[in-house]
Amino acid sequence: MDKHKKNSGTKYQVRYASEFKHSVCREYLNGNYTKTELQDKYGIKGKSRLLSWLHELGYIEYADEKGIVIMRKKKEKETENSERSPEQIKDLEDALKDAELKAAAYCKMIELAEKQYNIKIRKNLNTK
Repeated sequence: MDKHKKNSGTKYQVRYASEFKHSVCREYLNGNYTKTELQDKYGIKGKSRLLSWLHELGYIEYADEKGIVIMRKKKEKETENSERSPEQIKDLEDALKDAELKAAAYCKMIELAEKQYNIKIRKNLNTK
């Protein structure tokens, strides 16, 4: 991931590219890494830099005093007006097909396991 560095006077100041910031924010929000782990992984200086990026880039509304992140709801106009390139649309369609195939495979595996081992894996959603 590319980060831009700039030397300003006597202090060494690091400027991070917008794409880099977005990528790190998405990694954090996926829940696979803690804030500290990402800061160590990418050499990000400043203990609240990641939280400031999350706020600055619109991923969160704010973080309370306990460090709990309050998510910002996307406006309907933002989601409706977002334009996607044909390449992005193709990638999304491919990802959807993959997800559908995975779901079908999981259903078949559950069905076979229920028959072979004579156990009930799926919950009965019709009972109240």
